[in-house]
Amino acid sequence: MIKELNTAIGKDCSCNQSPTLRARLISVTALWCLLEVTPTMYNRNQWSNTSVGKQFRLPIQTVHNMYFF
Repeated sequence: MIKELNTAIGKDCSCNQSPTLRARLISVTALWCLLEVTPTMYNRNQWSNTSVGKQFRLPIQTVHNMYFF
């Protein structure tokens, strides 16, 4: 899982835990991944762009599922 996620560092994807529903993978450890909120791609949610740039952690299994399934 870690090797696969290392190939996704710097790429953004859909993320239900992000206020904009988009996030970019910053780093991967054995248990956690660090993600950064990226701008929304939906016109109706432009208010959520105030959170862009904030970082948050998610379990590695959740992030692996976001990128590869």
